[in-house]
Amino acid sequence: MMMNKFDTFQKIDSLPRRKVIASTVASMLSIGLLGSSSNLVAQVISKPLPNYVNWKEPNSFIVHSNTTIETKRSVFGTSLITPAEQLFIRNNLPAPDSSIVADRDAWEVSVDGVKSPRKLSLRELKSMGIETLAMVLQCSGNGRGFFPSKPSGTPWQVGAAGCVIWSGVPVRSVAQALGGVSGGAKFMTGTGGEKLPAGLDPKTVLVERSVPISAMSDALLAWEMNGQPIPLAHGGPLRLIVPGYTGVNNIKYIKQLAFTTKESDAYIMSHGYRVSPPGAKGDPSQPSVQDMTVKSWINSPSPDRGVVKSWKCANFRSCLWWVKYGI
Repeated sequence: MMMNKFDTFQKIDSLPRRKVIASTVASMLSIGLLGSSSNLVAQVISKPLPNYVNWKEPNSFIVHSNTTIETKRSVFGTSLITPAEQLFIRNNLPAPDSSIVADRDAWEVSVDGVKSPRKLSLRELKSMGIETLAMVLQCSGNGRGFFPSKPSGTPWQVGAAGCVIWSGVPVRSVAQALGGVSGGAKFMTGTGGEKLPAGLDPKTVLVERSVPISAMSDALLAWEMNGQPIPLAHGGPLRLIVPGYTGVNNIKYIKQLAFTTKESDAYIMSHGYRVSPPGAKGDPSQPSVQDMTVKSWINSPSPDRGVVKSWKCANFRSCLWWVKYGI
C-alpha cells in the first residue's frame, strides 16, 4: 500500500467528527487545559542515553530506563514524520548484539503455516517486492502517567509515539510466493530474535505476539525506516510492521512468522498486554491490547510552563493519531 501525506489527509476526512472532537477534549482535560487539575507534570531527572541509542538527540528525551525512552512533548514538531533521532524507545528485552546488523542481508526469518514453509534471507525478501507506508508507532501504555489509578509500568506521558515511514515486502506477497496460507489459520504470529536470559522458561520471556490474520493485508516485513536501514534499537535488520496495531505487535528482530490456528501461548501474549481492571493481573480471559483508536494531545502551550490563564490568548499546537496513519 503506497501512502503519501495527501492520501493520509484524505483518509482523515472520513473520520467521524464527534469521535475526533471527543478524543481531543479528553486529552485537553487530562493535561489541565480545560480546568481539570493534574499532578502528573513533575520535574524529570535527566539521565544519559544508553550506549545503543547514543546516536539520538539527548535533549529530545526523558530516559525512564535503558529500554524505555520517551520523546519530550516539546520535541514534536508540525510535520507528519518523526525523525529517527527523536523517536521513542520501548524494548521488552535488551537489544541484541550489534553484530546482527553487520551483514543485514544475511538475516533469516522462518515462514511457517504456508504450503511451502522455509527460511528466507533478507536478501531474498528484497527480491519479492517492496511497498512503503507511513504508520503511527505507539506503545500501548502511552499516556499511562495520566491515569489516576497509577497502574504499574512506565509512566509515559505523551511521548511513546511517533509517525514513521516503513519500507519492506508485503507479508501477503511472501505468503503467496510460498504457496499461500494453510487452511484453518486464524492468526499471524511473529517471534522476535532477542537473546533470551539463561535459566528461564523461554515462553515466560519470549517476545511473541499474535494478531488476527486479517492484519496480513497491510503488514510488511520491513528493512527500512524513514528511508534508511532500520536501526538496531528499532528492530533492525528486519521488523514485522502491522499498521493500526500497538507497538508490541510490531515484532523487532523477527525470526519467525507463522500463520497459526491459535494465539501464541507465550506469556507476553497470554497474560501480558491485557485490558485488566485496576489492580488486577492480566489473564487470557481479558481482551488483548492490539488495535489502536484515536488519540490526541496538546503540545503547545506546554504543560510544564503552567496552566494557561482563562483570560489569556494562546496559540495551540497538537498531535492527533488515527489508527494506522498519523494526522
